[in-house]
Amino acid sequence: MSRADLVCLGDSIVYGYGVDFRNAWPYIASERLGIHILNKGENGDTSAGMNARFSQDVLWEHPKEVFIMAGANDILMGTSLTRTCANMDMMVEKALDAGIVPMIGIPIQIEGAMLKQCWYSFFSIEETMALFSKYREWLIHYCQQKNISYVDFQKKYPEYLKQKGVVRGYQDGVHPTREGYETLADIFCDVYKEIHREAYSG
Repeated sequence: MSRADLVCLGDSIVYGYGVDFRNAWPYIASERLGIHILNKGENGDTSAGMNARFSQDVLWEHPKEVFIMAGANDILMGTSLTRTCANMDMMVEKALDAGIVPMIGIPIQIEGAMLKQCWYSFFSIEETMALFSKYREWLIHYCQQKNISYVDFQKKYPEYLKQKGVVRGYQDGVHPTREGYETLADIFCDVYKEIHREAYSG
């Protein structure tokens, strides 16, 4: 029997770095959507790390769906996009083979201006931002080819922040503020409700 409707597999953005667990967006989304969401985010994790723990953190939980968001730390650490994309594909195939419906999360972009004074990464800020955009393009194409739903946080996060009048969406240029995590929950819930339109049409 399924113990969770949805497992959210990811890094610190899924875990809710810098805020109480009740302010992490998966917890907020679970409350709003009325479903059991299991948060399996780990600070600093990579696509390889998530792939390695996929059986324990996803398959053993027997969820109906899995949300996978990986790749941000790969880019920050200098991992090639080819390797990241291969890990993403392996996780999706593991889910499909187990009869679990996969959803993909597209990571938010870094806030370059905020990071100017404290940047320590494999690439420059400009190169890193370009890689985030390139990875987004690959993920969208991949999801379209596989007919998989995705949540485009990278595109929607600045749009929703502006609509809500949130001035500070980042703690440090990488991680959202408390209001930012609430905004990620807004985005996720809107997409999830659209995917499951019949369940939320009433």
